[in-house]
Amino acid sequence: MLPLLSLVAAGTLTAVAVVRAKRRSAAGRAQGGRGLPLGTFQVVGQKMVAETEQILATEEVSLDNRFGNQPLVSDHEFCRSATVSIETDWSGHWDGLTSANLLTALKAELQCRLARKLGVEAGTQISRQIRLKFTVAPGKKVLYRVVWKQTAQRGLFEVGVGGQVCTVPYLITFGLAHAVQSVDLADKTP
Repeated sequence: MLPLLSLVAAGTLTAVAVVRAKRRSAAGRAQGGRGLPLGTFQVVGQKMVAETEQILATEEVSLDNRFGNQPLVSDHEFCRSATVSIETDWSGHWDGLTSANLLTALKAELQCRLARKLGVEAGTQISRQIRLKFTVAPGKKVLYRVVWKQTAQRGLFEVGVGGQVCTVPYLITFGLAHAVQSVDLADKTP
């Protein structure tokens, strides 16, 4: 039920932004203008739709102590890097409305807004190095899995250009975290 509410809220935001932009545009025309000139833009709303974790990579270590009589201890070091990225979907929104210079300025503005809000900058490289100690009891075989993840946030910008309001979906991936999973593969057979 919650995802449906999120979509309803996103739709409500879109409707409110369109109504506000149309009112501003109509007010501008009533004063002898044409609303927003073709060479300018205005961000009239932003809405985060979903935040999830994206798996970047997994690394596995299999330890076999099925025939041992003491615990098996193994130290491992893992390194991973990730890049903060911001992607926007411009397809079908701007045909005939703007110049390439305006699109470049708009992309820069949207990236700057996301960077300020989340405290990250597109293109930033994040590196992590971890050291883990795995232990396997006698008579066991265990698979350890290190899962590297980034946070992915999807959202929508409402942008007014030349008297029209367009929805621009975005995806930002940031952060770098890990989780360790273990799976018992086999016990020593009698």
